[in-house]
Amino acid sequence: MFALIPAAGSGSRASSRAPKQYALLAGRPMLWHAIRAVCVPPVQAVFAVLAPDDKTFAGHDWSAFEGRLQPLYCGGASRRDSVHNGLLATMDAVDAADWVLVHDAARPCLSS
Repeated sequence: MFALIPAAGSGSRASSRAPKQYALLAGRPMLWHAIRAVCVPPVQAVFAVLAPDDKTFAGHDWSAFEGRLQPLYCGGASRRDSVHNGLLATMDAVDAADWVLVHDAARPCLSS
């Protein structure tokens, strides 16, 4: 089982200067909390689908996910496009029979 988190949005509807997936919640970006929610057994890897020009991701500490987080710089113009591009980008890592959970980066309060 795998998880895919579309996080390529610009946050144009949010009233912040940074994309909302990087807005801080309890001292960490919302994306961090969304990843933490899905980075649990039996999920083998979490793919974060980022904008091709994302410069913010690398500036955060993702070490809590012990190498299970894989950024993919292939986000599209819409959430649908980002999910589609992310699924295409994971084809070598994911078998046809595997499940891929999709969870939005801007909704970080998912419980286990």
